[in-house]
Amino acid sequence: MDQAVIDKLNEILKHEWTGVAQYSQAGFVVSGLWREVYSEMFLEAAKESFGHAKIIGQKISALGGVPTIERNQVKQTDDLYEMLTNGLEFESKAVQLYQEVLSMVDGKNRPLVVLLEEILLEEQEGVDEFTMILKDPTVAAQAKGGSASKAG
Repeated sequence: MDQAVIDKLNEILKHEWTGVAQYSQAGFVVSGLWREVYSEMFLEAAKESFGHAKIIGQKISALGGVPTIERNQVKQTDDLYEMLTNGLEFESKAVQLYQEVLSMVDGKNRPLVVLLEEILLEEQEGVDEFTMILKDPTVAAQAKGGSASKAG
C-alpha cells in the first residue's frame, strides 16, 4: 500500500490514541449534577476510540506499516461545557481525517474503503450527538461552571 496512506492512517491512529486519553480524563473528572449522565458517556467514547485505534493499528500492520504509539496533546478541563465542546471538536476532526484517507483509497482498495466508511459513520454519529447536546441552551448553560483548564 502507498506510504502516504499508511502515514494518514498513522495520523488517524494518533488522533484515536488522543481520544482514549482525553475522553477517559473527562469521564474521571466530570462532577456535579451531570456526573451520572456524562461520566459514562465520556468513558464509552474512550472505549470507542480504543476500538478504532485497534482496528486502524491492525490495518497499518497488515499494510506493512508500523502503528504509532504517539498521541496528540490532550485537552484537559474540569468544566463540563468545555468537555462537551472538546468532544465535538475531537469528533469533527476525526470525521475530517477519515474523509481524507477515504479520498486516498477510493477506487483502489474496496475492503479498506468499507472498513473506513463504517468508522466514519460512528465518528459522524459522535458529531451529531455532541451537536444535539450543545444545541440545548439549558444544558449548555447548566454545564458551564468554574474550570481549571490544562493541557497534557
